[in-house]
Order: sequence, then C-alpha cells, then structure tokens
Amino acid sequence: MFNLLQLEWKKVKGYTTFRVLFLLYAILLPSMLLVIKRLPDVPSEFGSKDVFFMFPTVWNYLGYAGNWLVFFFLGFLAVLSISTEINNKTLRQNIITGLSRAEVFQAKVSYIVALSLAATLYYVLVAMLIGVFNTETIYMVKVWQEWDMIPRYFLMCLGYTSLGLLISLLVKRTGIALFLYLSYVMFIELIIRWAIHKNIVSNKSMHFYPMNAVEDLTPFPLLTTTSDVVKGVDFDILLTPNEAMLTTFVYIIIFWFLSYYILEKKSL
Repeated sequence: MFNLLQLEWKKVKGYTTFRVLFLLYAILLPSMLLVIKRLPDVPSEFGSKDVFFMFPTVWNYLGYAGNWLVFFFLGFLAVLSISTEINNKTLRQNIITGLSRAEVFQAKVSYIVALSLAATLYYVLVAMLIGVFNTETIYMVKVWQEWDMIPRYFLMCLGYTSLGLLISLLVKRTGIALFLYLSYVMFIELIIRWAIHKNIVSNKSMHFYPMNAVEDLTPFPLLTTTSDVVKGVDFDILLTPNEAMLTTFVYIIIFWFLSYYILEKKSL
C-alpha cells in the first residue's frame, strides 16, 4: 500500500493544479476565520467575536469554514487529478506496465485517504494555534471538549474526495466530471431532498442523503444551539454527530465499491 501511495505522490507532486488548490486550502482555512477579527461587530446571535477563536468553539467554527473549502478545493482536486490521469491514459499505462486494476484502485483510495488526513492534520494545527493565542485561560478539558470534531472533519474530507473519485471514474471527461460534482453537491441533492422527498415523506429521513450527511459532520454551529434559526419543519434539521458519522461512513464504502466496480468493468 505504501509503495502505491509513493507512486501516486510521484504523479501529483509536480502537478501545478495540485499545489495551487492545496495551497489555497491552506491559506484560506485560517483566513476565513481570522477575517472576522476585522469586522466591527457580529450579529447578536453569536454573542461575541471571541467564540470564533477561543476553545472549545474554535473547533466548530473552523470546521464549518473548512467544510466549504474541502468541498471546493479538495473535492475538485480529487476529480481533476483522477480524471486527468484517465484522459492522459496514465491509468491504462499503469495497468499495461504491471499494476492490476485492484492495485490501481488501492492507489487511488490511498491517495484520497492521505489527502484527507493531511487536510485534517492541518485543521488540527490551525485550530490549536488560533485557540492558544485567543483563549485567556487554557484548560486541557476545554481544549479537547470538542475533540470529536477531528474524526468528523476527517470523514467530511473523505466523503467529498470519495464522491470525486466516483464521479471522475464514472464520467472520465474532466469538465463534465467537475460540473457534475459541483451540481450534485450544490443543487441536485438539495432539489431531490426538498422539492421531491419532503413533498412525499416529510420527516428526518430526508437528511440521510450522502452530501447532507457529510455537511452535517461539521455544520454551522448556531444550528446546533439555536432552535429558532430554522423554521418551517417539525423535525430536527440536522443529523446527530453519530448519525452523520455512520451515514457518511456507509456512503464512503458505497462510493468505493462503485468506483472499484467501474474500474474493473470499464475500459480505460
């Protein structure tokens, strides 16, 4: 597995798009939170600007900001790097030169797992630095009060990149794959959930869709504390953390299974 990961690293380390997208993620993750320091005031619902930067709430707000960045930069990166390999016949060449299709699949899974792990470790580093410099009295209990955000963030990263893996293998053409990825996350699933599912069965089952489960891993923090933020539904607007984690894990396995099936059955 490590050798396959090394092979993937050799492919992407000189890939300019890889470096640019991951660099943008690295720059924007702290910037999206720290820019709030420049604001003269925040809505009263937040209480104080301090909640964005101090322990333990920094984990939640930084996680929500990271959700948007991972969706765009890491998800796009997964789609771009894999679909580009297909279009350039690199995957076919790997098989011709000795790799089995199962090993090619393992290499791709290793790549998105490593990418998700790197993004998560960076999230932990940024949260710790921001929290340490903005919390007056630091207690370890307070620092790690929201520790479960770390595995949730990792699953969130893996959810987006796994969807990118599936779409890039399914569609192959880079432009169409990117459009489908963006459309499904931002529009298609929302339409299915709110315009179709809700009108047929209006209950919490409408939240158990793949990308909604991924989003609910690191939701907008006020949605978890303020019941008046969302009105018009008579059931919980969010999955619980355990529900979101289990649902996301199941969908990741499904995405991987479908990706492996496509890789085995379709010509490259």
